[in-house]
Amino acid sequence: MIPHTSISVVTGLPCPESGIWESMGNFRTTVILYKGEIMPLYCGGKIKWRLIQIC
Repeated sequence: MIPHTSISVVTGLPCPESGIWESMGNFRTTVILYKGEIMPLYCGGKIKWRLIQIC
């Protein structure tokens, strides 16, 4: 299920919604995170993550 509104969060903040998150930028990857987990680093750096599917 794709969310109706775009939700994005930066590395280091708590995950606001359980689901599949995609990195934003030139190189893309996805992670499954649960609500309350800390948004991870990507390749050792802080990035912005975008929710692409609610689980």
